[in-house]
Amino acid sequence: MNKLDRRVVRTRRLISGALLELAREKDFDRITVRDLTQRADVAYATFFRHYKSKDQVLTEEVRAIVREFLQDVGNAKTLHEESLAFYTVLDRRRDAIALSLSLPVDHPAVKPLWDEAPAIVAEIYSARDEDTIPKAASVNHIVNSVAALLRWWLSEGNDYTPEQMATMQSELIVKVTESVALDHRSERLRIDAFG
Repeated sequence: MNKLDRRVVRTRRLISGALLELAREKDFDRITVRDLTQRADVAYATFFRHYKSKDQVLTEEVRAIVREFLQDVGNAKTLHEESLAFYTVLDRRRDAIALSLSLPVDHPAVKPLWDEAPAIVAEIYSARDEDTIPKAASVNHIVNSVAALLRWWLSEGNDYTPEQMATMQSELIVKVTESVALDHRSERLRIDAFG
């Protein structure tokens, strides 16, 4: 990576870090670009060389988390290992996940992510019998059930480890849905599938 690339990465890291810090102090919609640049100690114009809006900062942060998960899940052999990779990444990036899950699904910062999530889950599965349970319904169930489990973990279940959460997800959501409606993919997830 050349010097310019390192500066770009550093600046983006400062801005996203500032956003996550500020989100602990006040409502996301009350955070301004000026707040971000002051906290990150970067010029106002520099912000706009990297992002169009603060919403894009959060969107890109969550996309990076999903790419990280997709890279980690490539080594998983079982449903539990896939879920464990998921919760291990999320445990490291709790602030960004908590912030994104605190916003309504139609918020501009997270709507693109909610729009893309079903396609990623759908890529994992094929439907057993579309006439009984449509694949779209099963995918919707997985996406929304995992989001609900994450919200619970971040707000009330903080005492549970990523390993325990992986067990909950694989047993409560994935195994059950697979047992009645879906066949697990035969090939690994594409790492470039998200973003």
